[in-house]
Amino acid sequence: MNWGWKITIVYSVFVVGMLSVVAYSTTFDTNLTSENYYEKEVAFQQEIDKKQNTINDSLVFTVKVFGDSVYVEFPQNVSSGKVNFVRAADINSDKYFDLKVNRKKQSFSRDLFKNGSYEIQIDWKANNKEYYWEENIII
Repeated sequence: MNWGWKITIVYSVFVVGMLSVVAYSTTFDTNLTSENYYEKEVAFQQEIDKKQNTINDSLVFTVKVFGDSVYVEFPQNVSSGKVNFVRAADINSDKYFDLKVNRKKQSFSRDLFKNGSYEIQIDWKANNKEYYWEENIII
C-alpha cells in the first residue's frame, strides 16, 4: 500500500467522523433561556436597582430543601411578588409562582420539580419598595 491510499483512508475516516458528529449534534434540543430576552435586557437596570435595595436594606432570605418541600423564608412581610425556579438544563422544567407568603414563609411541593440545579429568582414588594434576589439551589 502506497502513501496515496493511506492519505485517502485517513481523509475518508476524518470526513465520516465529522459527518457523524454533525448528525449527532442535530439530535440535541436547543432552547433560549427566555423567549423575550430582548425585553428583559431593556428592563435590566430595574433589576439592578431592586438588587441594590435588597443589599442596602440588608435583607437575606433563606431557601431550604427539606423532606418533600422547598421552603422560602423572608426577612420581612411581603405584600406581593413572584418566585421563579429556572432550570438551565431544561427550559420546560422552569416553574413560575406568585408569592403567597404566610408568616414570612412560603413552601412549594418538591413533586413539582425535577431533581437537579435551579436558580431561584425572587422579585417582591414590601413597605412600598421593590426587591430582587437570585440564588442557586439543588433540589
